[in-house]
Amino acid sequence: MKPVSTEPDSTSYQTIVNAIPDMIIRIGKDRVLRSFEGNIKDLHLPIDTCLGKTVEEMLPGAAAESFTDALEKAFATGQVQRLEYSLTLGNRIQYYESRMVKYNDQELIAVVRNVTRQKETEQELRRCQSRLEYQMEMHSEDLSVAESKYKDIFNHSGAPSIIVDQDLTMSMANEKFEEFIGYPRDRIEGRMKWTDLVHPMDRDMVRSYHYARRSKESYAPNEYECRVVDRKNAVKSIIIKVGLLSDPGRAVASMLDITSLKQTEKELRDRESLYSAVLEGYEGFIYFIDDNYTIRFLNENLTQSLDEDASGKICYEALHHRTSKCHWCVAQQVFAGGSIRFEMKNPRDKKWYYSVNVPVKLSDNQIYCQCMITDIDEFKRMEETLRSSEAHLLEENSRLRSSVEERHRFGDIIGQSAQMQEAYEMLLLAASSDNNVIIYGESGTGKELAAKTIHNMSARSKAGFVPINCGAIPENLLESEFFGYQKGAFTGANTDKRGLLDAADKGSLFLDEIGEIKPGFQVKLLRAIEGGGYTPIGSSEIHRPDFRIIAATNRNLFEKVKGGQMRSDFFYRIHVIPIHLPPLRERKEDIPLLAEHFLKAYDRKIRPRITSGVMDTLVNYTWPGNVRELQNVLYRFVTLKRLDLTGQGPSLAPGTETAETVMAPPGAPLAEAVAGFEKQQIIAALAECRWNRTRTAKKLGVGLRTLQRKIKQYAIQ
Repeated sequence: MKPVSTEPDSTSYQTIVNAIPDMIIRIGKDRVLRSFEGNIKDLHLPIDTCLGKTVEEMLPGAAAESFTDALEKAFATGQVQRLEYSLTLGNRIQYYESRMVKYNDQELIAVVRNVTRQKETEQELRRCQSRLEYQMEMHSEDLSVAESKYKDIFNHSGAPSIIVDQDLTMSMANEKFEEFIGYPRDRIEGRMKWTDLVHPMDRDMVRSYHYARRSKESYAPNEYECRVVDRKNAVKSIIIKVGLLSDPGRAVASMLDITSLKQTEKELRDRESLYSAVLEGYEGFIYFIDDNYTIRFLNENLTQSLDEDASGKICYEALHHRTSKCHWCVAQQVFAGGSIRFEMKNPRDKKWYYSVNVPVKLSDNQIYCQCMITDIDEFKRMEETLRSSEAHLLEENSRLRSSVEERHRFGDIIGQSAQMQEAYEMLLLAASSDNNVIIYGESGTGKELAAKTIHNMSARSKAGFVPINCGAIPENLLESEFFGYQKGAFTGANTDKRGLLDAADKGSLFLDEIGEIKPGFQVKLLRAIEGGGYTPIGSSEIHRPDFRIIAATNRNLFEKVKGGQMRSDFFYRIHVIPIHLPPLRERKEDIPLLAEHFLKAYDRKIRPRITSGVMDTLVNYTWPGNVRELQNVLYRFVTLKRLDLTGQGPSLAPGTETAETVMAPPGAPLAEAVAGFEKQQIIAALAECRWNRTRTAKKLGVGLRTLQRKIKQYAIQ
């Protein structure tokens, strides 16, 4: 029988096989002897002579006939078959006990033990009993003489023996029994009852046999198994042989310690159960080959996969339909003692497998190669998909970063300032993730545009982008708007209405001014966000759409949480990736870019030219309405042909200069006049270079530090 499992199991198997006194033979249904393991020294012929031979060829007539009958019964019934047989080897008879266990439909395992010594011991016991009985018959007139002879025989007997009286008292015990049980004879003889030493679970049986035998000797077996407990409380299994003496009620009992045999039987049963469970539970393929590449064993999974039992066939022919050894074969390395693990793509079915190959050393020092094959095709495909996806994401990330750095925009968002570059980094992170996003910014900073950009660059771009202004929906309509309703749910519900969450399935839900949602509805929305689902009004069906939240607000949500206007669990569920959009007044260097972008929407023929004075006015304005206000001002500029910042009258007509462009009045100190001129030159250059200080310094022919010092000196903003 081959141990088929992982390395530790194989080691455990070999340890058990080496420890037991049995020889393990694998026999085919065709009666061919296929392998020998364990205590092969008891094999009466060399292994090479026996392998491949039939039972009839290797055993003499009567033994072969008994062996064959038991083999056929084992295959037919599936039950363990036990038999005893003997062989005459040289001038000595060898006795054997065999237990046959059906392994599968084609093989069984025979566990063979040489019991010659036990038989000889039993014969010696019988001879001893005969001598005892003879002495009792010859000297029944003088019991004291007889007992003296009993003691002499006991003291020289090789088996533990006792004489038990009618009342179960042990009147005599020999030295072997004294050694076996651990108590001295002066504490046993005449003081202890035989049942005092019998295991509690066997006492009733032993007691019943004792009295039944004295009623009629045939009423109880002369030989049986039981357990005793020695002085150290160790439980020992014995075979006890009992014979009645001529003295009324007295019997002699001799014992054979079979504790190790019972333990070996238990270990063998446990091992068989263990490896049967391993073989049945392992989802992969297991097979063993010898150094001729012949398959010696394969598990049921592999047999079913091949639609045949390939035992005895060449592995590369049976498994891979090849005429020569596989180029990936590692068997020779395994036969040399190595353990090899590798992945391979099977040319037969084009699938990926993980192969573990380890050596298994048999009792005759022959080495088998154990192969354990696991199907990893699905994992390899997932790995390739992930690798491809990772490469795509890296490429896309690189492309987006290049776009940010070189073209001064991110999607439809315009800006090259340091603040916007930082915002682009966060937008890029949000686009590559599927976590919820919260965008902070004043009104007019482009929060919805940023949300659309995140959606369009994310994996959800093929699904919908659903925007909603939370502050524009009355509180009593929030549930119907978000969750929808069924026809007839309330008065006026004449048709089914799909909610915003369903509309955003597989896409993104943009919640503008999320801080306006009241805590009562936050609870329901939170449950839907966390996957708990919701039911439309008037329905009992639970909806669980897959959507991503992109929220926006111009409020301080931390203060709302502290003040109780927003639940903390709702806040932390949406506040995963926070993005802050700076106000326009904090990124004035982006104003020339934005102005150019907005004016491109008009035909060149109708859009006025932006002079340095106009740009100076735009740059120096505080822009409370941010980018949206700038866009409206430029639209008025195109329409009215004059710059009107507030909508209440012209701020600057086309072609005119700002107040700061006016030269110093005549007679002013030269230093003041030069400073005014220098300031205007710097402002004009900054405007022309779109407030890029590096290019401005180069245009003016001064160093960057000089320019920065002048800007600070003249308070140019």
